[in-house]
Amino acid sequence: MWLWGVAMFTGCSEQGREKSFSSQHDFAEAFLIPWEPGPYLVGNTSFVLEDPSRRLSCGTGNRRLVTEFWYPASDMAPAWPENHMTDFFLDQREEVIRLLREMGELPPEGPIKDLATGSYRDAPLHPGVGRMPLLIFSHGFQSNRFQNFTMACYLASHGYLVAAPDHTCNAKVAPLPDGVILFSPSNTLVTIFERMEDVSFLIDVVTGAPPEIFKDHIDSEHIGFWGHSFGGITVTEQVKQEHRVSAMLQLASFGLPVPPVPQECKAASMYMWGRQDKIMAPYEHWHDAIIEQMPPPKYNLEFFDTGHFAFSDLCLIVDKLATNGDGCGWGTRIGTGEPFQNPDHGYMHRIMNSYATAFFGATFFAYPELSEYLTENHFPDAIDYTVLQQ
Repeated sequence: MWLWGVAMFTGCSEQGREKSFSSQHDFAEAFLIPWEPGPYLVGNTSFVLEDPSRRLSCGTGNRRLVTEFWYPASDMAPAWPENHMTDFFLDQREEVIRLLREMGELPPEGPIKDLATGSYRDAPLHPGVGRMPLLIFSHGFQSNRFQNFTMACYLASHGYLVAAPDHTCNAKVAPLPDGVILFSPSNTLVTIFERMEDVSFLIDVVTGAPPEIFKDHIDSEHIGFWGHSFGGITVTEQVKQEHRVSAMLQLASFGLPVPPVPQECKAASMYMWGRQDKIMAPYEHWHDAIIEQMPPPKYNLEFFDTGHFAFSDLCLIVDKLATNGDGCGWGTRIGTGEPFQNPDHGYMHRIMNSYATAFFGATFFAYPELSEYLTENHFPDAIDYTVLQQ
């Protein structure tokens, strides 16, 4: 599955920024223009977080999560190494590559075409940031924490702290310090509950005892979830009981009809759905049902000619997906077989990033500029857009 493509893409690094922020007032301004990249350069760093209350379901020892953080970085960030795709494999890079070659998911020999992501690994936090809202991302089934690095970078450039774990045992690879743990075909029920507990565990860690770089910079009053595919199910189910979360973004996913959304759930929600998503199409009734159950405000974006993987960066990351049609390249319409072209990655993410940034900012801080942005369909050529206040 994992073949790194040669697409010309520079991730966060192309984002133009003309000023540095040095005050809390300026930091607030970072949220206010969702349709453009934010004013910050972006850093990313990795930590292994251990939960002593849970055991690993596909091995021995406590449950550990390799967790990626994207954050507003110092203006000096370009002095640090620009992050590339294989950097996400940390000290296990060579072992991960060996294992993927053995599985036939990488060429048996020769160089790997390694995609630059545009953030700067281990760069210092920007000295002007205040307390950053926390956004926790959950990846898809048999995927990895970096599968939506473009949106993670974009949100971090606006002043958010984004945290994304490899859901150990369900991730494609989890590069733990003492060895790589590969995907395990666990019982789906076990997997979903592990994942749900993972995202709440991250809230506990980041708001309670965060890595030193983020100490005294966490806004524990403003926490959001977002996830793609199986990760969308993860965060949708956990938001039913995780009342510290006030905003949830679901990408190409659905929620389960039971248990129903309790009255105690007050989270605003946004849904991005592809009408040509072959993976999700059988579950459209569950997708619609969870929207009906969730409290207002809620926002629904339905993309016309869009399949499943367009809501991630996987079309760029995985060569085998680049022409599969379900979100990448040319596809065929559900029901008719008529050919259509999925959106260009840049345009697709322009839509996603703009609305996601406006949604989280409007929900957390009630900025009128962002609330106004959310009243309109700014991309009528690509989406139907509905605001549900009741």
